[in-house]
Amino acid sequence: MGALAALTLAGCGGSNESVIDPNVLVDANFDTLAGWIPDAMSGTLARGKAHSGNYALKVDGTHEYSLGYTAPLGNLSGTRIKKIKVSAWTFLPAAGASATLVVTVGNPATPAEKPLMWEGISLGKLAAPGKWVEVSKVITLPENILPTYTLGLYLWREGSASQPIYLDDLRVTIEP
Repeated sequence: MGALAALTLAGCGGSNESVIDPNVLVDANFDTLAGWIPDAMSGTLARGKAHSGNYALKVDGTHEYSLGYTAPLGNLSGTRIKKIKVSAWTFLPAAGASATLVVTVGNPATPAEKPLMWEGISLGKLAAPGKWVEVSKVITLPENILPTYTLGLYLWREGSASQPIYLDDLRVTIEP
């Protein structure tokens, strides 16, 4: 994730539901990030191209990585998380655009080491050009994770794709 800026997205935007679901770990529509992000990453927050609201994450020929999310698992849930479901809406303006929604779990005490878990949802293979499509994946977390280990999420442009790819309404829930 190197130069990837990590911002907390939990609670940013989301639904207007008055009941809080304890199984929802992350619920972000990216509308409340405007003005809070570093200038270097502002190009990955696209205005006017969103599934809901006004903003969505974007990667393109200039931005290989989007804004990222990172939080200790123990801050997201009081119990050990065995499985999560990651879902989001994605938009590919044209065929050939390709990006991966990346989900990681890592030990913050050893940030230079490879994450304990790295899973990707390849959006180019699941989305239809020219329309918003919901994508999701259920991920089993490693058994040896600790509450201090961090959950990370970000959008990564695959290869040398120059077409923009948009992501909105990102949600992570605990699966039974």
